[in-house]
Parts: sequence; structure tokens; C-alpha cells
Amino acid sequence: MASVESTITEEFLTCSICFEIFKDPKTLPCLHSFCKDCIHNLTSKGHSNVHPCPICREKFQLPKNGAKDLKTNFCLKNLIEFVTSTKEVKKPCSFCSLKGNNVDATARCLTCNDLLCPECAEHRHRSTTLTLHHQVVFLAEVNAGKYHDEIRSKQQIPCSEHQGEDLRYFCETCDVPVCRDCIVLSHQNHKCVTPSNARKQMEENLKVLLNSLDQKLKTFTNAKESVVSSLNELEEGVKDVKQNLEKQTNAIIKNIMDSKRQAEKEFDERVQSKREILQQQEKSIQSEKKLFDETLMFCSNIFRCGSDIEILSMKTEIRERLSNLESSNITETCKVDLKATPDIQFCNNKRCFELLTRMNEKRTTNAKEQAVVSQKSETADNVTKELQASSEGVQMPFFAKDEVVPKKPKYTSVAWVDNDTIAVVDQRNQKLKCISRKGNVTTTGVAECLVISSYKDGLACKSLKGFLYLFDKSLNLKKIISEVSTLLTCTSQSSEVCWISGLTKICIQRDEDCKEINIYDPNTTSNLSNPSFGHVLRNGMFAVSDWDKNCVFLIRRTGLIERRKYCGNDSSPGSISSDFALNIYVCDYQRSLVTVFTIGGQTLRSINLVTVAPNPRSISINQRGGILIANGETYLCSD
Repeated sequence: MASVESTITEEFLTCSICFEIFKDPKTLPCLHSFCKDCIHNLTSKGHSNVHPCPICREKFQLPKNGAKDLKTNFCLKNLIEFVTSTKEVKKPCSFCSLKGNNVDATARCLTCNDLLCPECAEHRHRSTTLTLHHQVVFLAEVNAGKYHDEIRSKQQIPCSEHQGEDLRYFCETCDVPVCRDCIVLSHQNHKCVTPSNARKQMEENLKVLLNSLDQKLKTFTNAKESVVSSLNELEEGVKDVKQNLEKQTNAIIKNIMDSKRQAEKEFDERVQSKREILQQQEKSIQSEKKLFDETLMFCSNIFRCGSDIEILSMKTEIRERLSNLESSNITETCKVDLKATPDIQFCNNKRCFELLTRMNEKRTTNAKEQAVVSQKSETADNVTKELQASSEGVQMPFFAKDEVVPKKPKYTSVAWVDNDTIAVVDQRNQKLKCISRKGNVTTTGVAECLVISSYKDGLACKSLKGFLYLFDKSLNLKKIISEVSTLLTCTSQSSEVCWISGLTKICIQRDEDCKEINIYDPNTTSNLSNPSFGHVLRNGMFAVSDWDKNCVFLIRRTGLIERRKYCGNDSSPGSISSDFALNIYVCDYQRSLVTVFTIGGQTLRSINLVTVAPNPRSISINQRGGILIANGETYLCSD
């Protein structure tokens, strides 16, 4: 534990809500601490048990008994008691106060923390066998800092179960600090060690997580610098273009001046759009960076200021917080595209000036990208061979033993649950089924069910009326979400469920949190019109089929429309899936085809399914390249 004087700051001991020294500090899962009464006042206004943290806005679940059951930050509590006890203020003698006398204390017993007047310090306090060897020192020496480290080292955390006992050991079996009575009564035969040994083991276990978060923090810092640099270059470009424009228009008549003003207006609109994109990304990076900064700062402070047992009392919360941040995906947030400044040039037409896009803003394919395309083409070849092999004899390794249904099934959607289980939607009988290779079937009813997708925790099923039903792997209903336009299918390893709401937002559900992303294109307002099917690629991007536009939209994690892949006027893109190499597979219902193209938009081939599964309605590909296709009449598997 570091020297007390060198570690305590007023800011560290101040509540961010009331701006006063903490009173009974409580710590949230995000590791931010507040006064118990401040949290109670903040959360008593709403009717929900879920509330946002006042600092980082991360939501937390309030315990059943309110703020008092939140984790107590004993490190802060003990530090505040220590600072209060060592301030140079007049304090009454503990013994004399018991007799009703108000005598100023001039000394302090470091053994039992009693404050003593001169008479009690010299005679009364050490006049018994129990207190004979107590260490009594002058308050002036305490206030001067001579005994600060000794006082701090003797502070303990009281056991909540056994009165009068302090937490002096750590039970590795139960992962909690314990007192001596705890070991005898409720932790018999458990592995209990000293706090110093437990702390060493904890620090070794968390070292990898802390190093990983430190690297991510550096990535955020570099990304922010890139955004700021891009903004500066953009502003410099604006200045240069306007200067060149002014030189060209000095000697031109009124008609050219009118054209100049029009061109300048369009230019400013384009630049403003690009500026807003970069500024929005800068804010997003700063917000994410702040979370990492605060978490690392908290860990640094508590490891510097906290005692072994204080740190271990928060072991679970610290480890969970670090694990959550370490597993977060920062690739998309920190991916910075340099925004080239548009140019304005004189032309020999009525408008005189026109807005041009610089060449360095256009994407080119280099040798590395060609190699990636070649590799993806090879992966697509393997999947194509699987489909062609299926045409010689449809493989049905998944067959149901309970196929007795009132009406002939109409299979509108399929999905891989794992390598040995699939999910099938029977729209006509309003059934959702999970079928194993052994023929075992689990069934549940879903009104007007249409599209199915598996994810890590279970299945997501969308109905015709825009409801999204979330099931666990045993088909127990967990949640219903309304106003869902399009379900974005994903891999069975995904921890997220994604869907489109309306035409402008993509919603991402992860555990109990739901994040909304606005879909946009800085160069046009012509975006989604009729999104019918969608899919989440393994790199986090979204692919969406739009029947009205006859194209597939590729959308980044930030909501930016990356590109459009047009499918022609004689067909409409349908169900979408992807393989491990990020090749995209799109069903063509009218022409009984599956079109395969790369994430860069290059078409690899078209697979004819007329003899295998005409009019394909749904497609799903697992991580081993296994293919599922449903066409209403049946479903087939090639694995």
C-alpha cells in the first residue's frame, strides 16, 4: 500500500453528485462511487429498477432493498475516516466525555483509537493490565503526519455477519473476504489464505486484462488524433478551395458570380456533411475512451490506495468490469476514413462551376485486396460445390419425428442452431421447430411467424405483424419486441440480436441493453425503401436486401452506407447469408438462383437451384460451410 500522503486527493474522496466528501460510499458495477443517500435520491424518482450511472450513463440494476444493498467501497470509507481523524481540530477526550466533562484531547492511543487529555494520557488510560502496553502519542505528532501510515495500516473492514470481528482472511473457495468466526462456522474445510497472498494472485490474474485495456486505450488515443488531423486537413482544404475559387471569379461578369455563389453553397453543404461525420466519430471515440480512462484510473487508484482486504472485497466487480471492456469490439469505432475535400472547377456550360470529387476519395483495389478476393472466391467455390453436389440427390440429414400437422407445411425460413441442430419456420401451421440430426424435435407456436435467426443465447423469430420473439435454446419465450421492420439474421455464435426499425435505424440488443444506430449516406438522401431481408456479417457489418431499389445495401457498424450492390431490373434480392470468408449469398426467388459476391461488391458467380430447390426463400450457412435452404415446399441441407 503506497504512502497515504502521496495518494489521497480531494477529488478522489468527493462525490460527483453532491460535490461533498463521500458519506457511506457505494460502488456501481461500472466502478463509479457515490454517496448512499445521493443514489437513493437519484433512483427514487423513477418507477424502474434499472437506472443510468450519473457519470458514464451505463445502466445498473438497483437491488431489491435499494441503495443500501449496493457494494460498499470500504477503501473510500476508511480513507475518509482516516483524513477526518487526522485533521487539526479540537477534539474532546474520550474518557472525560463519558463523565460529562468537555476536556480537549492532546493525545491519541494508536492501539484502541481513544482520544486522551493530558491527565488520561499520563495516568488513567494505562492504569489497567489491558491497556498497560497501549501506544499513546501526542495529537500534534499525529497531525504532523508522523503516524499516518501506522494508523492507516490498522484500519479494517468489519464483518457483516459477526459483530466485533474484522475481515482478516480471504476464502478462495467462495471468493470472498472472511473473519475468524466465518472460517470456523461457515467456511470449514475451505481454502482460506492471508489477504496479501490473495492479492498477489488477483493481480497476476488481472494483469493480462489490464494490459489489453491499456492497448485499447492507446488505440482510442491514436484514433482521436487521426480524427482531429482529418478535421484540420478538411478545414485547410476548404480554405484553399475558396481562395482558388475567388481568384477564378475576380474578372468574371455577374452571371459567373451567381454561378460562383451557387457552387459555394453546394460545396459548403458537402463539407459540412463530412465535418459532421468526423465530429460525430470524434465524440463517439472520446466517449468510449472516457470509459477506459475512468476504469483504468479507478483500478490504479484503488491498487495504490487500498489495503489488501479492501481491494479483495471488490475483486468480483473489478474483474467483471475489466472483462466486459476487454471483450468489447473497438474496431469499427476507431476506424477512421480520411475525408478528402471536394473540389470546384470552371466548366464551359451554363452553370460555369461544378462540384467534383477528388480522385483520392475514390476506392481502388490494390494487390492485397486482389489476394483477399482470390481467397474468398476459393471459399465460395467450396460452398458452390456443396450446392452442386446436393443437386445429384437432396440431402436431408435433419428429419422430424413429429411431422403430423393440420396443414401441409410451408417452410419460409431456416437457420443453424449449431452443427447438429437446425431451426425451421412452418408459416402455414404457425410453428417454430428445432430439429436435431437424430430426429429429436422441439416445437413452439408463433403467430404468423416468418423469419428465424439463431444467436448465442437462443432464437429470434419475426412475425408478419412486426413482432420479434426472443426464445432461449429450449424455446421458452424470454421477450417480445414490437415495431420490427426487418430481422437481421446472424451466426449462432453472435451475442447480439439485430433488426431494422422503420427505414432509418438499426437496433442492436445485447443482454438487456439496446443500442440504436442511425443509417445515413453523406452523399445522397436515397437510402432504404423496402428492406425485406438482412444479415449481420462476421465482421459486424450489415447486408440488407431492398426490393424497391433492387439492390443489397452494405452498412457499416456506424450506420454509414458503404456501398450498394445492384441486382438488375428483372429480379429482387431475397434472403441473405455469408460464409467464414465474408462472401455474401443472396437468394433470387424469381430466377431460382443464389448470387455470390464479395464484401467489396465483386460478383463471384450465380448458382442455379432449379433442380435442387427452385424459388429459394431462405438460406443459412454455418461456420463449417454447411448450407441450409428452404423454398416453401421443403428444406434441404448440404453439410
